[in-house]
Amino acid sequence: MARVAIVTDSNAYLSPRLAQRLNVHVLPHTIHLPQGAFKEGVDLTPADYNRLIKEAKGDFMPRAVGPSQDSFGELYGRLLKQTDQILSLHVSSHLSGTVENARAARRSYLGRCTIEVLDSFSTTIGLGYLVQTAAVAAAAGRSLEDCVRLVRGLMPHIYLFFLTKHLPYLERDGRISPAQSFLGSMLGIMPLLQIEDGDIIPLEKVRTAQQGVDKLFDYVSEFGRLQKAAVLQNGFAKEQQALLERLELTYPGHPFTLLSCNPSLAVHLGPEAIGVVVLEAVS
Repeated sequence: MARVAIVTDSNAYLSPRLAQRLNVHVLPHTIHLPQGAFKEGVDLTPADYNRLIKEAKGDFMPRAVGPSQDSFGELYGRLLKQTDQILSLHVSSHLSGTVENARAARRSYLGRCTIEVLDSFSTTIGLGYLVQTAAVAAAAGRSLEDCVRLVRGLMPHIYLFFLTKHLPYLERDGRISPAQSFLGSMLGIMPLLQIEDGDIIPLEKVRTAQQGVDKLFDYVSEFGRLQKAAVLQNGFAKEQQALLERLELTYPGHPFTLLSCNPSLAVHLGPEAIGVVVLEAVS
C-alpha cells in the first residue's frame, strides 16, 4: 500500500527544502498588500513582507486568503494517482478559511480516496511541528489512522504566546473592542496573547517591551521540559535576543529556533510582534 500523503498550507512555515525532504505538499496562502497579491513562501518571504509593509502608505491593513477549494481539489486529484490515503493538516479555522476549503474539496473524492482533514487549532511553527511529526510517521509506513492519532496526541502540548504593539489588527479581527483599541493605542499599552483552542485570546497588558519579555519568559519557564521551541519576532530583534539568553540559561543545551513571524501570522498580529512557540515534552 502506498504511504500516506501529507498536505499542509504555507502557514506551517516549512522551508521548500524541508518540505521536499519530508515529502510534504504545501499550498500557499495569498497575502494581499498595497503593492499587490503575493503567494506566501513562493514569491513572498517574511523579509519581503516586512519590507513591503514598511514601504506601504496610508492605513492599509494586509490580509491573508487561504488556499482555495479548487487548489485543494487539484492537489488531491494529483495525489490520487499515487495513494488512496491523504492527511491534510492546516492552520486553525479561527484564523483562516483553509480547513473549510479543504473539507469542501474532499467531498469530490468520497469513495475514491480517504482524505482526513484536520484543524490543527494552531498556527505557524506550532502547525509545522504537527506536520513534521505526521510526515515522519508517514515515511516510516505508519497508517493514516496512526498519523492522525499522533497529531491529535500532540495538539494539547503546543503552546503559543505573543506580544504585539498594533491594536487595530486585533480590533479588525474582533479580538478587542474599538474602545479598547483606541485607549490602548493612546496609552501605549501592548497586549500579551495566547493561541488557545485555535483562537487569539488576550491574556494581560504591559506598558513596555521589557515587561512583555519578562511575561513571555515567565510563561515558558513554567514548562518542566521542552521538546521543541522557537522564538518569532518582527520589529523586536533586541528583545528576541534578550529573551533567548534567558531561555538558554533556564533550558541549558536546548536549541531554540529564531525566526521572523511569517506573513500569514503577521496579518493578525501586526507589523511588530514577538512570541514563543513551545512543544511541551510528552512523557
